[in-house]
Amino acid sequence: MPRLKPRLGPLGLALTAWDIWRRLPPRQRKQVLNIARKHGPRVAARVLRAAQSARAARAASRRR
Repeated sequence: MPRLKPRLGPLGLALTAWDIWRRLPPRQRKQVLNIARKHGPRVAARVLRAAQSARAARAASRRR
């Protein structure tokens, strides 16, 4: 039986990703790596923009 218990936080996310990665066949692992290489920089840029806008919104709400 697969061990898929809810895990919280960054460590839990990493452990869950590792569990999933171990179960993938080699061809699917290669597909995941290719997709990550293609889309990873775009996703990272959007995350940075979202964090900056959230930080700016928090700073603006504190000034009020």
